Amino acid sequence: MIKRTFEDPNTLVCFTCSPGSLLKINFIREKKAGIMNKKNIIITSGPTNERIDSVMKITNMSTGKLGATVADELLQEEELGTLFYLSPKLAYKPKTQSDKLQLVTIESTLDLLKALRKIITDTKIYGMVHASAVGDYYGEYTFTGEDLAAEIAKKLSSQQLTEEEIKNKVLSIIENPEILTDNTHKISSYEKNLMVKLGLTPKVIGEIKKLDPDILLIGFKLLDGVQKEELLEVADKLRQKNDADYIVANNLCEIHNGMHKATILNKDGIYTECKTKQEIAKSLRKILFPPKMN
Repeated sequence: MIKRTFEDPNTLVCFTCSPGSLLKINFIREKKAGIMNKKNIIITSGPTNERIDSVMKITNMSTGKLGATVADELLQEEELGTLFYLSPKLAYKPKTQSDKLQLVTIESTLDLLKALRKIITDTKIYGMVHASAVGDYYGEYTFTGEDLAAEIAKKLSSQQLTEEEIKNKVLSIIENPEILTDNTHKISSYEKNLMVKLGLTPKVIGEIKKLDPDILLIGFKLLDGVQKEELLEVADKLRQKNDADYIVANNLCEIHNGMHKATILNKDGIYTECKTKQEIAKSLRKILFPPKMN
C-alpha cells in the first residue's frame, strides 16, 4: 500500500513493499521528473511550396541546410526533450539518428501553420528556431489573358468612365474574374497567355507568440546586397514587431563557399556574430540551453 505523507504530499511511502520496490518507485519518480525538465524545441526549415496547379508550384531557393545543421547540434543536448523538425519533403534533414527527433513534413505556408498550431497546442514548447524561408505569395487562382480581355471589354465597352473609374473597374475584374482556369489538375502546356493571381501568405512568425507567449522565439531575416546597418535595422524591426527574442540576420551575398556570415540580435543589440552554419548552430544551442554555472 502506497500513501502520501502529511509532512510532504510529494513524498510516497510504501507500507507493504520490499526495500527493492521502494528503490523502483524512487527511480520512476526521478525518471519522470527528468522527462518533465526536458526542453521541447521546434525547428522550421527549408522553403514553402505554394501550388499553382497539380504540378506547378511557387517556391524559393532555400534548401533547409542551415535548419538541419542547427538540428544536428541540438540533438547532442542532454536536456533536449523532443525536437520537432518541420520541413518540405525535398529539404535537407538532420543527419543525426535520435529517438528525440520527430520529422514533420509540410509543403505550403498553411500546412506549416496547421502543424505548428497542433504541436504548440498539444505539447509544451520551450523554444522555436524559425529558419523556414516562408514564401511571401501563393497562387490564388489562374486565368487566361483572352478571358480577362473579353470580360474587361464586355463590362466597359458601353460605359462612359473616367480614367480613375476604369482603373477601379479593371482592378475589380482582376480581383474577382468570372472565368477561372481549372487548376485542380495540370494546366495545359499550350496556354499562351496564362496568368496567375498571387495572394499574400500569412506571416508565420507573427502567429507564434499568439499561440504561446512564453516560447523563446528565434527568427531569421535574409536580405541581399544591402549594407550591414540596413540589415540590422530591418532585422530588429522584425524582432520588435513579432515579439521575437532573437533574430538571425543574414545577407545573401555573404553566404557562399562554405561561409555563412550572420549577426544574432536580441533586445540589447548584437548578441554575437558568426561566420559559418556550424557557428550559428552552436550559438543557438547556447541560447536555448545556456551552459550551467559551476
